[in-house]
Amino acid sequence: MNPSVARLPGMSQILLTFGLSICSLSILLPASPAWAIHGGAGSLGAGMTNAVLMIVTVLTQFMVPALTRRFSWAKVLPAGALFMGLPSLLQAVSPSLVNVLVSSGLRGVGFGILTVCCASALSYLIPLEYRGRAVGLYGLAAAGAQLIFTPLAPAALDLFGFRPVIMAGVIAALATPFAAQLGGKVDRYLAEQVTTSTGSSPAASTGEILRRIWPALLTLTLMTSVGGAFLTFSTEIAPTPVLASVALLALCAMATPTRLWGGSITDRWGTRRLMTPVLAFAAVGTVLVGLMQGTGVGPTVLLIGGALIIGFGYGFLQSVTMVRALNDAGGPAETQRASVAWNACFDVGTGLGALAIGALAQIATFSAAWLLSAAVLAIFALVVGVLDAKGSRRSAAS
Repeated sequence: MNPSVARLPGMSQILLTFGLSICSLSILLPASPAWAIHGGAGSLGAGMTNAVLMIVTVLTQFMVPALTRRFSWAKVLPAGALFMGLPSLLQAVSPSLVNVLVSSGLRGVGFGILTVCCASALSYLIPLEYRGRAVGLYGLAAAGAQLIFTPLAPAALDLFGFRPVIMAGVIAALATPFAAQLGGKVDRYLAEQVTTSTGSSPAASTGEILRRIWPALLTLTLMTSVGGAFLTFSTEIAPTPVLASVALLALCAMATPTRLWGGSITDRWGTRRLMTPVLAFAAVGTVLVGLMQGTGVGPTVLLIGGALIIGFGYGFLQSVTMVRALNDAGGPAETQRASVAWNACFDVGTGLGALAIGALAQIATFSAAWLLSAAVLAIFALVVGVLDAKGSRRSAAS
């Protein structure tokens, strides 16, 4: 009888640590820019709050392997939870732009540590035959927190005021004891690997790891670019604010169960049969958004239909690409660097999509920007499909 994946050693600590950090992130993503505007910052300053958070997150992610080697997982992981949560209290002190940017940067240090460590711990502690389902639960913890807290944050600001909502970001610090337990489990696992790895092949170089996992990374970057752009510009492309909110809810509601489903079915089907069709399907949803102007079909139908399809790909491919990157990277020595690359591509894709769509829309129109994005998705889906088909034939021949 297969055990429940959630009950496997370390899984509960992974879900609690990562889930609480995403709750904190989801609360402050809309609240911090609004707090900066309340303090007199303009739209540029408000946008800088989350930009600083993401920039510091990505920079920290590349430092995590060195940090865990130098200080141990049992120290670095709980430090990440504290960095993610406690600066929220500092941010609540004043809405001055300097204070909001500094506190956002400190939170980025914590988020960078938690994203890499939680994903790496999953690959270390969960047996390979359960990895897809574990990644699905991991994604569900993130998507579920976003689905609940991101839409609630603006209403909470209106109901309770700025400071209580900003201070609620401290919830990530509640993950500290779970993070410490998880870090101890990983330290013990890695110590056991050292004692049993005599005579094993040396770890692959970073370049070799990237060569193995680049299809998963590029697929993730393209999909999060489209998803991030939709999250950013929904109010610009929707005919009404109410319809923009409905479209956002549709995307998040679809992305939540598909993160669980996408990870779960990889245990049975693998990843190479899944990435191409879902990426192509996401391209169809992007086309629907691009056709909102200049067609006889109602914009509401096209926008909501596009949001649902994009949400499907956005959630599904996050889990599938994580499983593929972790599996293709190699052994435990390569896993953490694959996790760094996956998380960095997720964050870069989210920001890159908003930047690219915004720039294309300013040069031409939003319709042209979305249709060009759909073409890029479709072309890369074809490229990945051809590469995976060749790889499958080589594996069958051998």
